[in-house]
Amino acid sequence: MSEEEEDVGYTSPLMSPHFAHSTSSYPTSSEGIGKNQKNQMKSMEEEANVPVITTVDELLKATTAWRPYPLFIIFTMSFLWSLCALSAISPAFTAPAGDDCENNCSFYTIQHDFNLTGSISLLEPAELTTSIYFLGNLLIGQLFAVLADRFGRRPIIILSLLLTGIAGSLGSLAPNFPLLLVARFIQGSCYTPLTTVNYVLSGESIPHRSQSLTSIFFGVSWVCGYCFLAPLSVWFPTWRSLQFVTSVPNVAVALFLMMTLPESLSYSVEKNDRKSVAEWIKKNELFSCRKLNYNLDAVMSINEEKAEQRLTIFQMFREILGDRSIRRCMIVETCLWILTFMTYCALSLTSTSVGNSDPLVSFTFSGVVELPAYLFIPICLKWAKRRPTRFLCHLTGALALLTMYFLSPDTSFHLIIWLIAKLCAACCYIFCFIYAAELFPTFCRSCCIGVCSTCCNIGAILAPHIFAIDALAPGSQFLVLASVGLTCSVLTWFQKETKI
Repeated sequence: MSEEEEDVGYTSPLMSPHFAHSTSSYPTSSEGIGKNQKNQMKSMEEEANVPVITTVDELLKATTAWRPYPLFIIFTMSFLWSLCALSAISPAFTAPAGDDCENNCSFYTIQHDFNLTGSISLLEPAELTTSIYFLGNLLIGQLFAVLADRFGRRPIIILSLLLTGIAGSLGSLAPNFPLLLVARFIQGSCYTPLTTVNYVLSGESIPHRSQSLTSIFFGVSWVCGYCFLAPLSVWFPTWRSLQFVTSVPNVAVALFLMMTLPESLSYSVEKNDRKSVAEWIKKNELFSCRKLNYNLDAVMSINEEKAEQRLTIFQMFREILGDRSIRRCMIVETCLWILTFMTYCALSLTSTSVGNSDPLVSFTFSGVVELPAYLFIPICLKWAKRRPTRFLCHLTGALALLTMYFLSPDTSFHLIIWLIAKLCAACCYIFCFIYAAELFPTFCRSCCIGVCSTCCNIGAILAPHIFAIDALAPGSQFLVLASVGLTCSVLTWFQKETKI
C-alpha cells in the first residue's frame, strides 16, 4: 500500500460496498465511511486541542464540583453535619433548661432519670451534658485535626464517626450520671473532625471557585439535622432512646464510608501518594463518563516544588507573634468567635422553652430560621461590605434580645422577636468563617482559624449556664446576651474591611 493509501482521509477500494461481505468491520456505504472517518478525525482534533493538565488546580477545574463523583463527596461530607447537629443539640430535649416538669411529662429527661430536678443553682448538673461535650472538643478536638494533617482526612473522619457512634450508644445505657458525662466528652472530642475535617476534605476535592456555593449544602444539612430532632423527640420520648437513635447512624455511615469515601485529592498529591491520585482520577472518569488529558508526573513534581516553600509550624507561629497587625486581628477575632458561639448555643439550647410557646414549634422554627443565613449570606456578600454587614447583624441581634428582656412571655410577638435574634446569631456565626478566611494571610490562615475555632468552645461551655441567671432575676439571660451582642458590635469595628 502506498503512503497516500495509508493516509486517514484516503478511501481504499477494499472499503466499497462490493467487498462488504469480506470486511464486516467496515461501513457498508461510501457515505457511512466518510461520516465515520470525519467523526474520528474530529475526535482526534478535539483531544489534540485539549490542554494537558499539569497541576492540582487544573485537575480540579477539569473535574468541576458538579459531576457525579465530586457531588458524592460533597453530599456525604455535608451529611455529617446533620449527624453532628443531632448529637450537639440533643440536650435541648434530653436535658432542657429550666425543666420543672414532675408529673405527666411528654419527655423523660436526664433530670428525671438521675433525680437532678431538685437542684437550683447557677451550675445545674444536667446542663453539664452540653458543657462537657464542648470541653471534649476544646481539649481533644483539635488533636484530631492535627492527626488529619499527619495521617489523612479519610481515616480520621471514619474513626471519629465510630467513636461518637459507639460512645453515644453506650452512653444511652449509662447507669449513672458521671458515666453519661464520659460518653458525652468522647462524643464532643469528635465534633471538630466531623464538622471541620470533612469540610476540608470536600473543599480539597473541588475547585476553589465552587467552595462558597457548596458551603450551602453544609448549612442546609445542619438545619435538617437540627429540625429532625423535633419529630425524633416525639417518636422516642425518653432521653435514653433519643441518645441511642442519634448515635447509632454514625456507626452505619462510618461503615459505608469505609467502602466508598476517597482520600482528599489535594492531600494525596501533597503526600505524593500516586496510587490514591490515580485511583481518584480513574473513578472520576468512570462516573463522569469523560476522559481527562493529564500528566500525573507533572502534577506530582509541581507539588514537590511547592512543598519546599512551606513554613514549619514553629516558623508560622513566630511570624504570627512577630507581626503586630496579625496578632491584633487574631486576638479580636478570637473574642468574636467565643462570644458569637456562646450566643448561638445559648439560644439553640433554650429553644424548647421560649416563653409560653409550644416546645416543638419553637424548636423547629429556631432551626428553619437559620436557612436564610446559610442560603443568602454567602450570596449577598458578593456585593456587600463585610464589616458593616457583620456589625449590623450583631447590633440587630442585640436589640432583639434587649427587647426580649422587656417583653412578657405571654406577648404574641415574643416568639417572633426571639426568632429574629436567632437568625442574627446564625448570620454572625457564618460571618466568623467567611470573615476569618479573608482576614488572615494565606501562609497562616489555617493556623489562625484553628486557634479561633478551638477557643470558641469556651463560649459553648458557658452557654448552657446562662439560662440559670434567670433564677436571680427573671429575663436577665436576655440582658446578658444583649450586652454580649453590643460588645461584638464594638469589636467588629476594630477589624479591617476585607472586601476589595
